[in-house]
Amino acid sequence: MSTADRVQRRNLVLLWASQFTNTAGLMVLVPIMPFYVQGMGVRGTAEVQTWAGVAIAAPALALTVATPLWGRLGDRVGRHWMVVRALVGLAASMVVMAVASNPVALVVGRLLQGTLGGVVEAAQAFASAVGPGDKRGSALGKSFSATAAGSLTGPVLGGALVGAGQLDGLMLAIAAIATLLAGACALGLRDPRAARPGTRPAPQDRSRRPGFWRTGFWQVPGAAPLAVAAVAAYLGVYGLIPVFAEHVQRGFPSGQAGLWVGVFQSVTWGATLIASFWWGRHNDRAQRPVRALAIAATACGVSIAAQALPLGAAGLVVLRIVQGASFAALAQSLFFHVGKHAPEERRSGCVGAANSFLLAGQSAGPLLAGPMAVVLPTHASIALLGAACAVAGLCCVRALRGEHPHRDHDRAEVLTG
Repeated sequence: MSTADRVQRRNLVLLWASQFTNTAGLMVLVPIMPFYVQGMGVRGTAEVQTWAGVAIAAPALALTVATPLWGRLGDRVGRHWMVVRALVGLAASMVVMAVASNPVALVVGRLLQGTLGGVVEAAQAFASAVGPGDKRGSALGKSFSATAAGSLTGPVLGGALVGAGQLDGLMLAIAAIATLLAGACALGLRDPRAARPGTRPAPQDRSRRPGFWRTGFWQVPGAAPLAVAAVAAYLGVYGLIPVFAEHVQRGFPSGQAGLWVGVFQSVTWGATLIASFWWGRHNDRAQRPVRALAIAATACGVSIAAQALPLGAAGLVVLRIVQGASFAALAQSLFFHVGKHAPEERRSGCVGAANSFLLAGQSAGPLLAGPMAVVLPTHASIALLGAACAVAGLCCVRALRGEHPHRDHDRAEVLTG
């Protein structure tokens, strides 16, 4: 095994562990946020739901603004330092949330998590930016699988500890693990290209380099329709979460609704975990990430809209598997396309800007789903959220005009050896 291969493998291990820790920590609180807020003394259904919704959306809202700025800074000081920074931010925010005694302090901790954290975003930007051209898709697929694994593990830990009042200790433990991982990433994360004999970073033309606030994202082929697609797809997927719980509660016995929501959630993320690897390898082979994004967004939309039908447990399990497998392609395909078309000196900033559109949809979905569910029947809300993902698929079809696999620089490198 060459030195570059060893560096790449070490990078993937560190990034996977970092993303898993971050996502598991987030998902410990998200599904049980209403109960956690109630434990702080908040009373009344409206008050509890309001504070829980704000706390859930806070990190994504902060990340929407902060991610492209951190990505642009990563292009200047080194991408691995952004992963280290995100882990330190995660640790700090976990401490704040662990000692929070009221919902205001909890929201402050969540905002801190979004502003200084963003482990998943930093790790995905690193993987898409420095992954070798012929293996960038696989690197992104493996990296994204950590998010799915964390989303499977987090709710189990949260559900097991919420009744015992041990969530504070768990959050402090996550903070300690994040701190240790930050040290490991500071020492171990390296650009694998630097390990290749005779390879030196390309000099940057400072006179042509954009300012700190400009990432160059809009120079990526199909940037505008892909930005709309990112917002619409994640709005549909994440807007479904609160609506789906209400849908299950109405369609299943009241005493079993919580159990079934957990089952459907686990099935979805299990499919995402498995499919993440396949989509990564597929993007490496086909070099058509926008086409993959179009197919996945459309399949996601159809599977979500169909969940409004009275299909029973078996039908919902099938649809959630399709949804999870399709969802696995969304972020990594977008990052793959942006990463291979963005200039080297702007790559992290461009990936960060692309991720901001995903985060915008991720935060808007849950915030809009509640009021929409009040105005519309639950099945109509689910159908509209599915339609949002279908719109994302149409936008990707529009962006396909900018995808030229045979002209791609990375593919040329692969073909020429």
